[in-house]
Amino acid sequence: MDLSEEKPERPNPTPQKKFSVLPAILIILLLLAIGGILFFFNSSSIPPLVISEQEQTEEGHTAIDREQKFDTEKSASLDLKSTDPAAKHFPLDTREPQADEDNGEEQKYDISAPSEEPPPPPVLPEDSVEVSVCTQPEQRLRAFYAHLDTQPYMKAYHLSTSSQDHFIALIKKLLDNPPEVSRESDDLYTILKNTAHFFRISGKDNIFMLQGILNSEKDQLEQILADYYLLVTIPECSSSPYTDTINRDALYEYACFFLNTMGGRLYLFRRDSLSRMTVTYYAILLVELANTQQNNRHGIALTTGVNMLISEMERGGSSLKGIEEYLDKLYDLKEKYQ
Repeated sequence: MDLSEEKPERPNPTPQKKFSVLPAILIILLLLAIGGILFFFNSSSIPPLVISEQEQTEEGHTAIDREQKFDTEKSASLDLKSTDPAAKHFPLDTREPQADEDNGEEQKYDISAPSEEPPPPPVLPEDSVEVSVCTQPEQRLRAFYAHLDTQPYMKAYHLSTSSQDHFIALIKKLLDNPPEVSRESDDLYTILKNTAHFFRISGKDNIFMLQGILNSEKDQLEQILADYYLLVTIPECSSSPYTDTINRDALYEYACFFLNTMGGRLYLFRRDSLSRMTVTYYAILLVELANTQQNNRHGIALTTGVNMLISEMERGGSSLKGIEEYLDKLYDLKEKYQ
């Protein structure tokens, strides 16, 4: 057999090709394994993170809603307190809810409305209430005039108005027409005119009425003059209905009239001793006030009047209610002007 006719044998594959494909396959399998492991861990860890963030978001919204709801209820309760008179008697409860120690539940406080029966306001002591210095004199004068309106003897004078209105108008009329004080003794006419001053200005009916009041209400004269003097001399009482029409300068003229004119002295000596001493005392105080204000334009000296009134009160003023106060003040003035 010819060797040239024999079939050629297939060459064996080179081992290098086998070894070149195997590493590539191994690398691909390794990458797939690593990718699967990473995908498994990523898929198992993402849901908890997403759920946590969602829970935090829901809890945040829930807390915000609770705060907004509480603020709304608080604003409503404040509005109710400002409009409801009963809510002013007690404070608004703004405490935070507290946990119950027994069952661990939160205690809820109703801050939207007050209780049905609020506690009464505290009663303040009498000395803590501020009262104007003008209040008590005004109340006493008002009570005195109301007392006059109920007296039977006042009905005989047929007043067209209340006693208070009548005397306020009468006082204003007298002060608008003061008597002559300076140079009274220069002529007899001025003396006679001063002697009949009240009769000329007031009229006969008012003179009789004043005499009837002095006889029937003699025990109240001291308090009435004291109240009028207080209202006239305290600046805070200048708007009082009893003194807002009183001319202070004219009042000074009447004080000088009673202390230093013949007509004024004769008028006082026709009155009872208690009325005379009381009117003289307040006339002295008015002139002393003018001295203090440097407005004693008639130059009335008080030394003689003070000494005479002290002597008269010590002899016959024991029935005066304010005798001790009067004498204390008069002795102070005596020491001042001696």
